[in-house]
Amino acid sequence: MKIKLVAATLGLMFSQYGLCAQDVFEARSDAMGGTGVASASLEAAPWMNPALLSLPGYTEGDFGLLIPVLGAEVSDKDNMADKFDTLEDNYDGLDAAITSGDVDAIDMYRAALLADLKGLDGNTAYGSAGLGFSFAMPSKGVSWGVYYRSYLDGVAVADISDADLLMLETLDPMNPPELDDLTSQGRVIAGASSELALSVSMPLSIVNMPVTIGLTPKLQRLDSFNYAVSANNFDAGDFDSDDYSNDDTGFNLDAGLAIMPIQGLTLGLVGRNLIERELETVESEGVQLKYRAGPMVTVGAAYATASWQLSTDLDLTDNEKFVGLEGTKYWRLGGEWQALDWLSLRLGYRQDLNDMTADLYSVGTGFRIGDGFKLDLTGMWGDDDTLGAVLQSSYHF
Repeated sequence: MKIKLVAATLGLMFSQYGLCAQDVFEARSDAMGGTGVASASLEAAPWMNPALLSLPGYTEGDFGLLIPVLGAEVSDKDNMADKFDTLEDNYDGLDAAITSGDVDAIDMYRAALLADLKGLDGNTAYGSAGLGFSFAMPSKGVSWGVYYRSYLDGVAVADISDADLLMLETLDPMNPPELDDLTSQGRVIAGASSELALSVSMPLSIVNMPVTIGLTPKLQRLDSFNYAVSANNFDAGDFDSDDYSNDDTGFNLDAGLAIMPIQGLTLGLVGRNLIERELETVESEGVQLKYRAGPMVTVGAAYATASWQLSTDLDLTDNEKFVGLEGTKYWRLGGEWQALDWLSLRLGYRQDLNDMTADLYSVGTGFRIGDGFKLDLTGMWGDDDTLGAVLQSSYHF
């Protein structure tokens, strides 16, 4: 029953907060709503769709280097982290007052702690973070690229028990009981995926129409986290302790296809994590879940001219990150305008067709400095005070 309760709570939390669409941050893609299957830049193609590396338009340069991309997305509309800090201070104050027999202080801290628990009831928070590096070497024959990326996302929940509320409401300052740890809990459940990969792409031709395929074998490490402690001892920073985490390393594979039926129009298809892998969390306070990296298929289209590009992606499968919890399924739309030789402006929108996450909007810009250096910035926002930002630098020669 408790496992079902936590699963239902997590399902509600995922329905409130947007998750990163590709399980990785990339500034240009995120600014364009998360699109990239048919529109990724040269340096991002190895992880967005390896087939793009061999398409016309990608093979003219010598190489592209992305180092680094840094991104984060957070939503703590309830200010839950600060509330837990205040609760711990008031709990310690009540414990000390009971030990010293200070009746007035006992009553004051009892009321404050009761208000803390009521204020935390139903509170949730979400956070994600990621980094990545990539190198792409296009050619007229076989193109290739290598990348490393790491992405973590998690949710936190305050589980307030009626027993604690009743205990504080009925506590007699003149004859207080010895204070035990609260039965209310703070919990963080998170998963992380880290990949070191080699992408290979080669061109084909169908009636003189450019067609390319790509494969990305990768070494993939999964980490799962399940941290739950009494509310008066909760510290979200402890969730990655070895006592609350599991990890496993194995092999996985991505594959992609890209077609250019007419000049300027690109169609793409990519399958990620074609080998399903699951990793159990540690059991914490009677709860154990499974973090999942499973097959994810996305189709995309992009149309580009010399000064602008429009792109759209659609997930054909659900992205179920924890077994038993419903996954997301995104439609993405984005645009880019090359306003000046050195300045790009971008807009994007993302919608979850499963209605598990709120709509997410994005805006970004890219600055070219000199012949080879580029700086990209992106901001994202949605309901429930969801905010995100991505920063990256890249080199093109």
